[in-house]
Amino acid sequence: MKDRIRGIVAGVLFAAVPLVSLAAGLPAPFEGSSTLQADGVVKSVDMATHAVAVLDAQGAEASFNITDTSNFAQIRPGSKVHIRMTRNAVVSITRGADAHDAAQLASSGSVQNVVAQVQAVDHASGVMALKGANGSVFHIRGRDAAKVAGVTPGMQVTVAFAPQVSVAVAPVQ
Repeated sequence: MKDRIRGIVAGVLFAAVPLVSLAAGLPAPFEGSSTLQADGVVKSVDMATHAVAVLDAQGAEASFNITDTSNFAQIRPGSKVHIRMTRNAVVSITRGADAHDAAQLASSGSVQNVVAQVQAVDHASGVMALKGANGSVFHIRGRDAAKVAGVTPGMQVTVAFAPQVSVAVAPVQ
């Protein structure tokens, strides 16, 4: 029950973030997605749970629960694979302190939030390069490139990632 109430409160607070952005004269929040792709060698496969453990080029291991199982039957230990993970997100332009406060409030629910700074924007494609607090750079593609038009390098954003991740695996040809 506590988790449900916490989720409801977090949802209400997260819904308030767009209102703060609009009131401050900042670009309106917009939807986008982040895609991460990597190649590796399969260490193990669990056909029952659709899980696969993969070793990357440096020998680090990562496990994935595959949601797109169209190629899953072809995956075997020792085979080279391409992993593609996609997450939907809502990007809100905020001012420094507002971004941190919004991220902390909304992180109490099932939504994962990341505060980042815009490094570059390709307005034609709607793709933004964002630098997180830990220094890592990641990319978000806006669903509608026109909504990214008001975003410029140096702006502070809060990215609210959806809890669902779409993960596909395919053999490397």
